[in-house]
Amino acid sequence: MKFRSMLMGLLLFPMAAFATGIESVTLMADAEGEPGEAIEVFIPSDQVQHFEINLDGTEFGNSEFVVEFWAVETSAGENIKVTEFKSEALVANTITAKISLPQEWPVGLYRLDVKMNGKKIGSYEYDVAEPEE
Repeated sequence: MKFRSMLMGLLLFPMAAFATGIESVTLMADAEGEPGEAIEVFIPSDQVQHFEINLDGTEFGNSEFVVEFWAVETSAGENIKVTEFKSEALVANTITAKISLPQEWPVGLYRLDVKMNGKKIGSYEYDVAEPEE
């Protein structure tokens, strides 16, 4: 009986889930402000960049997620924090982030760091490269 009551309590009052690491990251082109098709790299003229960050290893509790975006080694400099994206809710352990610059992105290597409650749980590197002709 006690087990049934506890089970009913969990069903009626679900707890928020949070993740312990990055499972995968998908880069997406911009489609008029919305995430478009998946791409391998961004090009400088992709002023709006979309990311789908899938997290793994769920635990229970309320959490705040921050995704920091860094220019690691670019034509504009090295180890420069570009921006951050905050989220307090996960949908299917996924963070959907959107960042932009008012001008073209400098060519080079970038990194996103995912933090949960202030602690880094994972990083992912990606490129902004000149388009191939």
